[in-house]
This record gives sequence, C-alpha cells and structure tokens, in this order.
Amino acid sequence: MNETLTNFRKAVADSADLQEKVKAGADLVALGKESGFEFTQEELETGWEELQESDEGLTDFELDVVSGGVRLGSTTGANCLS
Repeated sequence: MNETLTNFRKAVADSADLQEKVKAGADLVALGKESGFEFTQEELETGWEELQESDEGLTDFELDVVSGGVRLGSTTGANCLS
C-alpha cells in the first residue's frame, strides 16, 4: 500500500468524522482529496487488495465496516470494503 493510502487509512482510523462519512457511503477518492490525500481509484483498489493479502490485518473500524456490508475498494464507501 502506498504511503498516501497508508496515511489516509490512519486518518480515518483516528477520525470519527471520516469514519461516519465512510459508513455513509462517501466516495473514498473524493473524501481522501478533501482530507488532503490524493490517490486514484486504481491505487485504492490495489492498496485494498494488498492489505487483504498482508499479515497487517484490518483496523477495528475496517472490520466493523466490512461486517456491516460496506465494501472498500470501489468508487463509493458503500461499495468499498470487501
């Protein structure tokens, strides 16, 4: 996962506001840009795939979102965690 995505992931983990936006189905690329993190949809999808294959594991928030049916890795948060 590239450094920008890693930093965005940390920002989401640390921010209740960003977490609410993700849960509400925000476009993650747009949300990242709005929050000062520029990445493409392709980078997001690749980073998510790499994270799923790594030993790093998911944050508690990511686990909650995945278990709630939100899919990270596509254009909107509502389609982005799976």
